[in-house]
Amino acid sequence: MQISRRKQFFVTFAAFVVLGAAFKVMVLVEGFTEVRPVNAIPPVAGLAFGWVGAIACGIGNLAADLFGGFGWSSVLGVIANFVAAYLPYRLWHLFSNEAPNVRSRKNILLYLLICLISAFTVAWFLSFGLYTFFGLWIAQIYVYVFFNNLGFSVMFGLPLLIILTSDSVSIQCRKRSGHILLGKLLGIKLKKPVCAVYLLLMTVIFVCVFFAGMNPKDASWLHVLSALSLAGLVCQIL
Repeated sequence: MQISRRKQFFVTFAAFVVLGAAFKVMVLVEGFTEVRPVNAIPPVAGLAFGWVGAIACGIGNLAADLFGGFGWSSVLGVIANFVAAYLPYRLWHLFSNEAPNVRSRKNILLYLLICLISAFTVAWFLSFGLYTFFGLWIAQIYVYVFFNNLGFSVMFGLPLLIILTSDSVSIQCRKRSGHILLGKLLGIKLKKPVCAVYLLLMTVIFVCVFFAGMNPKDASWLHVLSALSLAGLVCQIL
């Protein structure tokens, strides 16, 4: 099934706003986050529609914030939800020559790994972003965002992707586009080392924050890990 870019945007945007606004009453951290089944949408929208789906998720999150939680931190939410959709698209096409689908065990495992990396990324970006730009460190933000993203992207996102790529629907997923950094400039051979180092950095940050209860206020070296993570993220997205 071929869908125009305009329809891709508006379908994703509408679904994000409706589902995002509907759960604004289930607050986890006042003014910042809530229970978010809507987090099932970004990885699927990114895999299906590429940058169009990612932009729709980012703007859709901003629109949903108008129903509660809107503020300057909403800018971080726009970027985070764009990344939550676009990073899975980039990672899939870095490691697979197939169009996005979960019809094989290998592809299911790839989808689960991508969801894990995306959840790590969004949790890190929002929690460390709030501290860097607004001087707020709220450990619960990291924890809730991580499990919101991972849980719903697997629990609801995986079945949704199965339906969209089934023979009865057979949506035509967006084709891969070339990488600038992990291609022309750095060389495609670096894709696996860069992604492996990035996953390691994300895992270390997760262990430090979730298990050890560390924070960037007391452990300044976390800023170094964060800066390296940002560099790795840029390499994978571009």
